[in-house]
Amino acid sequence: MKNKLILSIMAAMGLVAIPAQAQDLPPVTFVDVATLGDGVDVVTSSGTTKVNATVLTKNQRWTRDRVYILANNVIVPNNITLTIEPGTLVRAERNSRAQGTGGDKALTPADPGALVVARGGKLIAAGTADAPIIFTSIDDVNVPGGAATVPPFENMGVTADGVIIVNGERILRTGYATPVGVAGKAQYTISGGALNTATGGAKNYSTTWATTDSAFSHDAQWGGIVLCGKTTLVRGYASGENARTSSINEPTINTSTAELTGAQKGVQLVEGMAGFPLYSWGGGDAELDNSGTLRFISNRYGGYIIALDTELNAFSGYGVGRDTTMEFLEAINNADDDFEFWGGDVNLRYSLSTFCGDDGLDTDQGYIGVVQYFVQLQNNGVGTDGSSLSTRSDKNFGDSLTENDGPESNNSAVPYSTYTLANATLIGRGYGVASYGSGNFTGPNFKDNAGCRTFNSLIMDNPHGAVLITDRVTNLSDDSFSSAGNSSINRYAGTRTTGGFDAAGRASDLVTLDNGNAGGPDGLYNNTWFFRNGYADSSRAGVNGVYASKDLFDAAVNSLPATTAANRFPNSTDRSGRGASADGTENRANSAAVQAEINKVSNYNVFDTNPGVVVSPYHRISGLDLRVTATAARDLANSALPSYRGLNSDASFVGAVRDNMWMKGWTLGDKLGVYSGTQIIPEVTLSAVGSTPTITFGGEVGYKYVVEVSTDNKTYSKVRTVTATVVNNMVLDSARTVGTSPLFYRVIAL
Repeated sequence: MKNKLILSIMAAMGLVAIPAQAQDLPPVTFVDVATLGDGVDVVTSSGTTKVNATVLTKNQRWTRDRVYILANNVIVPNNITLTIEPGTLVRAERNSRAQGTGGDKALTPADPGALVVARGGKLIAAGTADAPIIFTSIDDVNVPGGAATVPPFENMGVTADGVIIVNGERILRTGYATPVGVAGKAQYTISGGALNTATGGAKNYSTTWATTDSAFSHDAQWGGIVLCGKTTLVRGYASGENARTSSINEPTINTSTAELTGAQKGVQLVEGMAGFPLYSWGGGDAELDNSGTLRFISNRYGGYIIALDTELNAFSGYGVGRDTTMEFLEAINNADDDFEFWGGDVNLRYSLSTFCGDDGLDTDQGYIGVVQYFVQLQNNGVGTDGSSLSTRSDKNFGDSLTENDGPESNNSAVPYSTYTLANATLIGRGYGVASYGSGNFTGPNFKDNAGCRTFNSLIMDNPHGAVLITDRVTNLSDDSFSSAGNSSINRYAGTRTTGGFDAAGRASDLVTLDNGNAGGPDGLYNNTWFFRNGYADSSRAGVNGVYASKDLFDAAVNSLPATTAANRFPNSTDRSGRGASADGTENRANSAAVQAEINKVSNYNVFDTNPGVVVSPYHRISGLDLRVTATAARDLANSALPSYRGLNSDASFVGAVRDNMWMKGWTLGDKLGVYSGTQIIPEVTLSAVGSTPTITFGGEVGYKYVVEVSTDNKTYSKVRTVTATVVNNMVLDSARTVGTSPLFYRVIAL
């Protein structure tokens, strides 16, 4: 089947070198990824072609000396590994041909550029701090090489002046001649007449991205990165059924029409990818599944919204297993959720959700992984005068900080979504003018039997309350909600499940103890600091903020009073889809029992105290220093973390950052000035004392460092966490011996 020609290509190689325009740079080689695999057409039962994709047919390596273009969905299938070198730039198109006419239109689904790793496929994208891998819009100039790395044609979508590009035609940018390919023929079509030019010369990027636009104003420019694994998820199981011990029902696929038949259990289809069911679903029973390594990736301007409730996220995981590595990842200006996990137990570390359009971290269908050192910066920044600093205040401005679901409503299938969140800095949208009135902007939201054990974290600047723990109930007069058998309220109200941590009897490294308390709840806040939450009033039911207007808040901002339970914890909500049902049940939140559990002295939670982070209550786009400075926040008492799933149990400080702004240097947020503070990269020397590996590193006295080891340079585990006492610090790894196997060590300042 044919592939679309979207770049000028050298026939079989799929390459073209384009001279850099108005820059003293060498030519840039662009690679049309559609030429690197087989095209796949999806056909409906009526025979209508809907969309095409590219399936990679062999292992391949993408290199940093080329720019790779994703114009459609690119699939890494079973038994294929895609390796992307550090420093590689991958650009993707909107590809909005759904709005066009002609034989190649894509109505459902659309086909924005997206990278989908199918079950059994692998993505090895291991960037470094000084050479991150960048996935971004075809128009983004804030990359190494700048405008020279932007292809010489308009984004295949809707241009800034409203022109809809149809039939796959290409509009050449000003200043470029038509490249000539095999036998002197042009390799793409130029149409649309004269091109727009900027004042003083040719535009250096597409008309879909105007020269006057803020770098913060764009989103939904491409799809995202999707991983499909083989680990347990609970979708499709009956109430009370154990997905871990029950068989799965894989999709039955009609190879002629690509349509699905039969009941599916234990699997989840990728949102927005229904046209490719052979490749676009995850789930299974392989607990140690490995979908690859993702490290030091900057994922920008994605989150393609195909239809209502049908979106691609920045990073999506469907049944992804914990042998997959996900760390040092940035999602920025994504239109929907930044990190969303359906089931599975993959861990996420050192990652940032920045200015997403919906939720920063979204868990569903039995996700039970570990998330540690996680930063959420909600919204895009609103000025003190109420004006938007990025032009995104009227859409895609963010919802709850995190959204956490179990199986579908009124379903108590297990495992529950009871993951672990430690050392997170979760910052809401703050107190601009849009935070007053009819909104509902809270911190983490839990429903449908979902829970989370949250340790040593900071939750701040959520105008309508710190958390929203909610579910349907069956007895409105029972404020304890004991009758809500599948309720997230029960997870947080001190109710202990049977069957271990996730109620599924999983006998792996998940333990049933909670800081030595075997009767502890499945939902928990421990040593969490709640700061500047609940100060904006709202007309939403149950939201009772301290101040009715921004003016009143502004007048008191330097001496805010302590909040009360009514401000911190909204007691009800009319969130869409969660209201009254036919049997008279009602959506409620934050019961008295839940509030009592969070407020328990033995949980060591702190309210209305700043741990020392430097964050304005009004905007999020400059000068943020996330390091904690308060002594009590840097060295918490009673802050021991559980020892499972790679969790660093020695991280006894509040939030994602103690001493080291680890997001500096490699993120777009840092390039745009979002962060202040210092990044610390210690010098490390390896040696041996006898046969014992010895790690020596330079450190700042009083700063905390974690020494980690790996045998494959992919998955790292803790050797020891130390507080530097001298300039040169030495750690002996007595659990290992030099020469028995390859050993890789790294030292990270926390």
